[in-house]
Amino acid sequence: MPKTPPDATETEVFPVSDDDGRYRSIFENAVEGIYQTTVHGGYLRVNPALARMYGYDSPDRLIAGLTNIATQLYVDPQRRDDFADAMARDGVVKDFEAQIYRRDGSTIWIEENARCVQDSTGCILYYEGMVTDISARKASEEQIRLLATVFESVSDGILVIDRELIVCAANPAFTNITGLLSSDLIGQAPRLSVAGFEERGLIERICGLADETGHWRGELGCVRPDYQPFAAWVSVTTVRDPDGKTEFFVLACSDITDRKRQEDRIRYQANFDALTNLPNRRFLHEQLDQAIRLAIPEKKRLAVAFLDLDRFKQINDSLGHRAGDALLKQVARRLRSASRATDIVGRYGGDEFVMIFPNINNNFSGSFLAEKLLYSFSDPFQLPERELFCAPSIGIAFYPDDADTADGLIRCADLAMYHTKRSGPRRYTLFSEEMMQQSSRRLDIEHDLRHAIQRDEFVMHYQSKFDFETGRVVGAEGLVRWNHPSGALISPGEFIPIAEETGLIAQIGELTLRKVCEQAQAWRKAGLPLEGIAVNLSPREFHDSRIVQLVRTVLDETGLPPDFLELELTEGAMIVDIDHAVDTLRRLKSIGVRLAIDDFGTGYSSLAYLKRFPIDTLKIDRSFVHEVASNATDTAIIDTIIGLASSLGFSVVAEGVETIEQALVLREHNCRYAQGYLICRPLPAATFAESIQDAARHPRQVLPER
Repeated sequence: MPKTPPDATETEVFPVSDDDGRYRSIFENAVEGIYQTTVHGGYLRVNPALARMYGYDSPDRLIAGLTNIATQLYVDPQRRDDFADAMARDGVVKDFEAQIYRRDGSTIWIEENARCVQDSTGCILYYEGMVTDISARKASEEQIRLLATVFESVSDGILVIDRELIVCAANPAFTNITGLLSSDLIGQAPRLSVAGFEERGLIERICGLADETGHWRGELGCVRPDYQPFAAWVSVTTVRDPDGKTEFFVLACSDITDRKRQEDRIRYQANFDALTNLPNRRFLHEQLDQAIRLAIPEKKRLAVAFLDLDRFKQINDSLGHRAGDALLKQVARRLRSASRATDIVGRYGGDEFVMIFPNINNNFSGSFLAEKLLYSFSDPFQLPERELFCAPSIGIAFYPDDADTADGLIRCADLAMYHTKRSGPRRYTLFSEEMMQQSSRRLDIEHDLRHAIQRDEFVMHYQSKFDFETGRVVGAEGLVRWNHPSGALISPGEFIPIAEETGLIAQIGELTLRKVCEQAQAWRKAGLPLEGIAVNLSPREFHDSRIVQLVRTVLDETGLPPDFLELELTEGAMIVDIDHAVDTLRRLKSIGVRLAIDDFGTGYSSLAYLKRFPIDTLKIDRSFVHEVASNATDTAIIDTIIGLASSLGFSVVAEGVETIEQALVLREHNCRYAQGYLICRPLPAATFAESIQDAARHPRQVLPER
């Protein structure tokens, strides 16, 4: 081991032989830095290259400025100790790397190769060596290290493929994504899927395209070795040498299965109804547009059916949204079952459904499909804790007869559906131009109806109830009329359905009830010989939670005795929720009013629930009375209703009695009371009162004595 002179100092001068000028020239002109230093870290001689490397103007300035290499030069002073230890131990240092400060404070990396110069006794005289600036190499190594770290840790799978299309490297992410092991990839042709599930020559074609353009990217469906499919987003980039020749292909892939599922979910949510899984309104329009485009070249026809569930709001209000949702799901299933494979069923919104029927031959085919749909509603729906019937109103429009656009066809079918709702027992309607005109009139009526309430334009007409047994008028029914500013007297059949749809019926109903009670009390005080007066409650009014209190308040304010008032309700209003109906009827009955079922025989499951209703009167619908004198079936129905009412303790009133023949048959079957044009048309209050007074003075015999 070399020995260090015990009294060696940094100021000692060690002669450097320069007998030969050639060596001096090499020293002065060398590209590498050359130096001589003392053992204790002071510079003795340096060449210009080292001075420049360290940021000094000249060797002398470097020697004068750097008096302690360990503390002034090395970023890590410990490296100087490592250098000195190696020198003391081995006498030489090879490829010694260190980071040093330049004069301006910046840092560079250097590599040193040095040796000890000793005297004859083995003592170290000084160190001499050569320095190379390796900053560029270190930066490159750092970049390579960083790239290697990225290659190993990046979440995207990476394959490096040579120009012969052989895999050179695969990072861990690639094996995680594809499930393929490195041993199955390195040195083999590149692949993304387990053998047998990848299109033959796929990667070769992709790399060929990347070779032409510099890159390729796209989405591929792949399969892992466990046969689990996944979606991959793949990009291939070509790496070329300075001459532009292809050296490698870098294939990167990422698993986008979750993203694809999310995209599919978003796309589904945008196009389908979450509750019924049917196409929604937006998607229906797209489907109908497409169906029309397909029909145009071959001049084919198609039909659009617009369906609206009857009394759905009452179901929702009475049974709750859970029951309403259950009903909508079952309706969706029935519509799908009743449709052809080529038909499209969608939920348009709320309780509205639209069906598209391509390739319809004629209007008769559309009617046949409507009948088929109606048949699918013939069975009751099983809702949570109860069962009920629900029928749709259907409107049908045809392409190209009624409209040639999606919007136009749906609008026409919608109008036809509303016509169905207003047509009573009819369950579907084919669109006609007349409906468009009626729709315009309905809009006018709706507009004027809102002002009619404020202006009190409604008046009451009264129709008498006749007793066949005594030959006397015993009661009356209040019927609302609209005294329109135009001078026309509009019947309730025209404006009540619109009032129901717009929600104005509650205000009109309250106004009507008050007018009837006020008039009845005035007649009582005047001594008019009437036993009672009746007024209709609409389904919406009946299901309003405030109805019982409203009736009680109006009776209190007008002073009319409760038993003088009879409230008439339709079967349809009560059959939606039997329990709720029974409860409401009982609370109304507790006030003391009389209750009647209007239009009896046209509702659903009438006989099954009739015994539960605390009612006083059944009013036979005019549709049975109309042909009672000539139709044995209608006669049998009326006879059954009268017998049933008698056994349950109800009175019976026949509506729509217009002829002597009808009256005779009704009397024969023990129907005691009747209303209709045969007895009296609806009259204004003053005229009606006069007719009652006149009848009291001059009794009128409607029917011959038995």
